[in-house]
Amino acid sequence: MFSYHNFGILPTMPRPPIHVITRTDDWAVLMAPVRFEIVEAMRSLAPCSVGEIAQALDRPADTLYPHLRQLLRIGVAVEAGQRAGRTRPGKVYDLVADDFRPRFRGAGAAATAKTIDRSMRSMTSIVARASRKAAAAGGFTHDHEFQNVIGKLENAWLTPNEMKHLHGRLLSLKRYLDARKGRRAGSLYLAAFFVVPVVRSRGARPKRA
Repeated sequence: MFSYHNFGILPTMPRPPIHVITRTDDWAVLMAPVRFEIVEAMRSLAPCSVGEIAQALDRPADTLYPHLRQLLRIGVAVEAGQRAGRTRPGKVYDLVADDFRPRFRGAGAAATAKTIDRSMRSMTSIVARASRKAAAAGGFTHDHEFQNVIGKLENAWLTPNEMKHLHGRLLSLKRYLDARKGRRAGSLYLAAFFVVPVVRSRGARPKRA
């Protein structure tokens, strides 16, 4: 059990809502699966220790240090001082913002597309890991009374305005989930949203009116 004491921990300040990442290389560092999981855990835990992150992710703490150093290097995470532990003070880390957005400067279309693709594949690997662990632990409930897992795959034709509307709906759902990050009630869930353009080699076209 940790407790705060006078070991040079910095005062807790509200984090800015958004931190913009302008380099594709830095975004790729952030979006590596384990690092992305670390950041997501820290959004509700930080300021926190590596041990607390490890417990939240169900991973050995020693394996997280190299990834945390990369997050410190690109300016996503910062050292926030120290706090008392059971035997000695330990370092505490925080995020520089509540959330992160890409806004690449000087990157060509190909480099941007490659970075976005890597991001999507990283998120799918995180979902796959969570699903495998839940299945192995008998964690799925899927009957007529209650289902604790949702999986949908849909194709739909959307105009640019409809795509903007869908984006807004997903952001509203994200805010709903964000508001429930810090509490410890109910069960922990992982939610992922994917909307990607579909490219067919045969060149599918919309139906004519």
